[in-house]
Amino acid sequence: MSPTEIVTPEQLLHALEIQSRMPILRIGQALMALGTITEEQLRAGLAQQQLDRSVPLGETLVRMGVVTREQLKAALVRKMGYPLVNLHVFPVSIDALRTISHGVARRLQVMPLMLHEGRLILAMDDPASRHAAIDEVEFISQLKVVPVIGECLVLDTVLYKAYGKIGSDTVLDPTVVHDPSRPLEFEPAATSELLVTLEKERPAPAVEEEKTIEQSDNSLVRMINSMIVDAHREGVSDIHIESYPGQEKTRIRFRRDGRLRTHLELPASYRNAVVARVKIMCDLDISEKRKPQDGKINFAKYSPQHRIELRVATIPTTNGLEDVVMRILASAKPIALEQLGLSERNLAEFTRAVERPYGMVLCVGPTGSGKTTTLHSALMHINTPERKIWTAEDPIEITQPGLRQVQVNPRIEWTFAKALRAFVRADPDVIMVGEIRDEETAKTAIEASLTGHLVLSTLHTNSAPETVTRLLDMGMDPFNFADSLLAVLAQRLVRRLCSHCVTSRPMRPEEAEELLADYMHSFGVHDTPAERESVRHGWHRHYGQNGQLLAYSSTGCKHCDNTGFSGRVGIHELMVISKTLRRLVQGGARAEELQEAALREGLRTLRQDGIEKVLAGKTTIEEVRATSNV
Repeated sequence: MSPTEIVTPEQLLHALEIQSRMPILRIGQALMALGTITEEQLRAGLAQQQLDRSVPLGETLVRMGVVTREQLKAALVRKMGYPLVNLHVFPVSIDALRTISHGVARRLQVMPLMLHEGRLILAMDDPASRHAAIDEVEFISQLKVVPVIGECLVLDTVLYKAYGKIGSDTVLDPTVVHDPSRPLEFEPAATSELLVTLEKERPAPAVEEEKTIEQSDNSLVRMINSMIVDAHREGVSDIHIESYPGQEKTRIRFRRDGRLRTHLELPASYRNAVVARVKIMCDLDISEKRKPQDGKINFAKYSPQHRIELRVATIPTTNGLEDVVMRILASAKPIALEQLGLSERNLAEFTRAVERPYGMVLCVGPTGSGKTTTLHSALMHINTPERKIWTAEDPIEITQPGLRQVQVNPRIEWTFAKALRAFVRADPDVIMVGEIRDEETAKTAIEASLTGHLVLSTLHTNSAPETVTRLLDMGMDPFNFADSLLAVLAQRLVRRLCSHCVTSRPMRPEEAEELLADYMHSFGVHDTPAERESVRHGWHRHYGQNGQLLAYSSTGCKHCDNTGFSGRVGIHELMVISKTLRRLVQGGARAEELQEAALREGLRTLRQDGIEKVLAGKTTIEEVRATSNV
């Protein structure tokens, strides 16, 4: 990416402010100022232009071979001050797109970018010579146009993608190629294109006459199938279908790397049809709109070469509408413990805990923080022919040979607690309980761990010390609980810097001091100059290069969809129960006391582990601060 390219609205407004203060030049003067053309070449170009006044001077010089289009663009940017906008990255405003239709934008080869103070900022290839296009856009939009230069590979493709996402009528994308040899039950077209086909086949009725489209409608089926394939290909974890009342469009959003973004907006007349089709795919009751429903889609039924499973939840909302959330289930294979991103100390201590013959190991954190993945990694590490391992899960997302896995079903009162009691009678060595949700499950798990079994489970708490106080508050016996607990691992997921576009530079002293102060905050009264110097020395030894710490950042590239992030990395907080901590648990100590004692024994908080991931170039401090408390 050129350093002069603009990728954010703030950069664009700043560049326009600078342009407004620059002296006005003609394109010929700009080219001469750069030394691109001579005065004789300029006179020859002006003479040639007299023969055909409809061709601008810049285009005339290009046709004469005097300058290239890149040289022309450089003159427009450097000497005439036109901002150069990267259209592949710039977040185009939906309000700007609605000022002119897709057909007009494609015919004039212009791209509406944003509205600012009643003016429309419009990207084009040569603002200095496109006066007719500017006049036409001003007439259609009834807005004053501010032209800038748009940089992209193929403008038609960029326009098609942008207008398709707002549900606008679009001309079919010429880059979409259909391959009849692919064994699909639906054509591999983009969801935007399928929406256009659907609109043409079935015009949207008025609101008062709105009818549900039949689930067998071919275009609707193909559109939803393509949406699921798109999500799986892009590494999306969740698909959100959000219905709104009246004529508001139905919005489909994808969650990727923990962040939601709008993928598509559908006309209001199709909201019932989309929800109905998804319900049919997972055998739910279409007529039931008052209660939430849960189901599962085996997508291989609709496309044999796409072995995708989705967990579906429907939620009733206002005005008799429903939302749908589809979770694309993780890969069926567990991840090795060494690949979870645990620090050297945490990996050694956690491995030691799960290799113990009996006791309880807990993995805690919010929904979507990778707790189940971590537990399955631990199970894979101890899954040997000599061990009998039972798991109770809801749902079963990861499978591995050798495990006896059970799906709980609260509707028939087959709960975690009942499954746990059944397992104890089935001669287990290791038991994994998907989640401790109530007092009964917690007490049963503690009893199982005290009778010679290793019990692994998850809990929704914020930190390792808080987990202990939460279970004590639930009514656990402090002495039994203290005897059974081996370790608590708290974790979060943060976005990982893209490995293809990450860059580094020497960290400034003030940046290093800020990170050090943040890191030492958890130590409280034990934050001494000696401790600080010890931490600083450790950082330089582990992460320094040529005696300096490095600051990492990523600019964005095609591999990360120009976000700068690709995938996620875990940050962890492991509290191993020692004799000192066991006595504190038996005495009902508060979370702060437990954390202070654990810090002295080697625990590092989520924030501290995250800061070390920052120093290693895996993520940014902003990501860490957004997901962890001090």
